[in-house]
Amino acid sequence: MGGFLGALDRGWRLIATGLSFILFGLGGLAMALAIFPFLNVGFHARDLRQRIAQRVVQRTWRLYIRVMRLLGVLTYECSGEPLLKRDHGVMVVANHPSLLDIVFLMAFMQRTKCVVKAGVWNNPFMAGVVRAAGYIPNLGDPERLLDDCAEALREGNNVVIFPEGSRTVPGQPRKMQRGFAYAALKAGAPVRLATITVSPPTLLKGEPWYRIPPRRPHWDIRIHERIEVFDMAGQDPLPVAARHLVTRVDEMMEEKLHA
Repeated sequence: MGGFLGALDRGWRLIATGLSFILFGLGGLAMALAIFPFLNVGFHARDLRQRIAQRVVQRTWRLYIRVMRLLGVLTYECSGEPLLKRDHGVMVVANHPSLLDIVFLMAFMQRTKCVVKAGVWNNPFMAGVVRAAGYIPNLGDPERLLDDCAEALREGNNVVIFPEGSRTVPGQPRKMQRGFAYAALKAGAPVRLATITVSPPTLLKGEPWYRIPPRRPHWDIRIHERIEVFDMAGQDPLPVAARHLVTRVDEMMEEKLHA
């Protein structure tokens, strides 16, 4: 009986996971076609339009992860969520074990921008969403990307970045890029560390969505203390300060993930 119930549970989770991905695409399309055009007409101030769009995205993704939990696709918990709610003009950096990490982080944050790849920027389901919310496109110009991130921070937005650049490959060492550090130091913005663990692992890099784990996966998101950057920015040349900041974030992340 246990084997039969286990197979039944896994079959349902496979169906529900497929439904969840369909809902994700339809939700993005609905926001782009049914909500954001009215923002463009009703609100002329760019900053106000973006803030409203960001709140719509945050509420939508919050509802989305609750629906996935209700469907039995996954479970999750976020410790330290009030810290994120109070943050303004903060660089939030996190490890990146799964495809849904950005959805979870954005669901718990307000007035937030993230860096999106060219594929997402031009994706017919998501282009309207990321452009309306003023997210930051990574179109292959590193200097422009750093300047855009620093400007977003100075304007009071939080910026979410995965320093590894893409999802972590299990069993391989983590390698952080320095772009987030340059942007934070240019803006004089504090860095907030978040760590994400997914057990059992799922939606890994290169893994198809239908390769679901043997049991329901659990996302554990933990929000940690901020790193203030004023001393680093004031004492060292920018490249040296950026290297020190990356090292500190990497060490903290390693400590928190294995605590």
